[in-house]
Amino acid sequence: MALRDLITNPATGRLSTSDSTLVGAFVASTAALLYATVTGQLSEWLFVGYLAAWVTQCQASKRAAIARDALPAKPEDTQ
Repeated sequence: MALRDLITNPATGRLSTSDSTLVGAFVASTAALLYATVTGQLSEWLFVGYLAAWVTQCQASKRAAIARDALPAKPEDTQ
């Protein structure tokens, strides 16, 4: 798996804005957490907040995908 696979739409192969934003947010928040750890400023609340943010995002994404899959399929144009 390449890094490009994380930010492209598997159906079309095109760059995905939402996936790119998500990867960027993950990299930025992880860098901030690592910086706080290296400088000795890491508190348990920062760590819990980091974990809570990513668990919440993951569950919200999963819930949205389930809701999207439950919608009826769009009828195709028959012309």
